[in-house]
Amino acid sequence: MSLTATILLIYAACLVGTIASPARSNGDRPSEEPGARLLLAALLVPALALLAGLEAPPARAGEAALRTVSGPATVIDGSTLEIGGRRLRLHGIDAPDLDQICSDGHERDYSCGRAAAKALAARIGGESVTCEPSAAANGSAGVLCRLGEDDLAAWMVANGYAVADRSVSADYTDQDRRAWGRRLGLWAGVFELPSERRRLRGASAGL
Repeated sequence: MSLTATILLIYAACLVGTIASPARSNGDRPSEEPGARLLLAALLVPALALLAGLEAPPARAGEAALRTVSGPATVIDGSTLEIGGRRLRLHGIDAPDLDQICSDGHERDYSCGRAAAKALAARIGGESVTCEPSAAANGSAGVLCRLGEDDLAAWMVANGYAVADRSVSADYTDQDRRAWGRRLGLWAGVFELPSERRRLRGASAGL
């Protein structure tokens, strides 16, 4: 308990004792006037309220984002959905940005960012998606989103439309290795890791 809370407890106890104490005999100091007792009672209420506020656990940052949400999803990009007006980033993966260009197995350029978004949109279709906090998120902004029983992030990585974000979690590294071994999606050609591409673009913009 904090020092401030302890002081307030003592203060509140003294007020309660003063209010509850019986009137003294005629030979002692005259008893307190009713108005004084009402004043002390009035002081006790905000003191106890302040104490309760100090003892209440603080709200965690982003607590509102921890609620489970369900409904039709709009795909923003290969790793971001919007449900009910809230943007939700899939935990543990990273997909190319919409403007990212990659090379396929025939060394032809294509919009891998848009391909990833289209693949995710096609996988969801018009079905309802349920997103909830991931137990492995460790405070990150990512959420676990499912289409029925299927983990959408796992599906994206397993098909090569996104890569496992190892800076956040190792949850999808197995799917990443299998997609690489089968040369699926991004792994069929040449591409920059999305996070590295953003870092280099940010560094260039700062010059």
